Amino acid sequence: MFIWVFFVSLSITTIKVSSSHYGDILGSNSGVIAYSNGDSSYISYESNYINDIYSGMKWQCVEYCRRWLITVRNITFESIPCASDIWHLDKVSKVNEPNNIKKNLALFRIPNGSVCPPDIGNLIIYKRVVGNLVGHVAIVVNTTKTSVYVGEQNWDNNVWLKDYSRELPLNVTDGKYYLIDNDYPIIGWMSYYDGEYKEECYDRKCDSCSKRDNTVDPYCSYI
Repeated sequence: MFIWVFFVSLSITTIKVSSSHYGDILGSNSGVIAYSNGDSSYISYESNYINDIYSGMKWQCVEYCRRWLITVRNITFESIPCASDIWHLDKVSKVNEPNNIKKNLALFRIPNGSVCPPDIGNLIIYKRVVGNLVGHVAIVVNTTKTSVYVGEQNWDNNVWLKDYSRELPLNVTDGKYYLIDNDYPIIGWMSYYDGEYKEECYDRKCDSCSKRDNTVDPYCSYI
């Protein structure tokens, strides 16, 4: 069910209402539990930590993806105002390194329609649009030739039926991979790698990046 809400700025957003309540367990992947945010508009202003490492605000989409990466891949990414802003990041940081040595890995932007498909552990980044004003991020937990399975929080806040939240169709046209979501547009996926990545796969110059949001008191860093 959807409720249309008009904000003071005259923007319109869609609140997805579920049968779960804030803090309910929705599912789990690789031992990383996803919790309900109640509804997509709720902001808890509660910080969450995993082994003293900040994972984000309970129970937003960014928090689950960061917590999954901390737990499963021993990496994290810096704080950002909105999920869509992740597309502008260039690195992730290793955690739990011996002697607390700081090490960064390059973060590669792979636009939707790339010659390289999504892989497990990649971040799926959604664009800011009317009805989804801060974008969205999900983590790839499994793939096939025709589908991508994601783990996430605060999408529809419904209980997962398996060890993933949703299955997204993956289409191949002229050797290029397109991840399909009929609700909102996907910018692409992000991969982290210790070294060089295939030049033809990613957007080195940030040509797919949006402009900085220069409106008064912008909620997100980029449009």
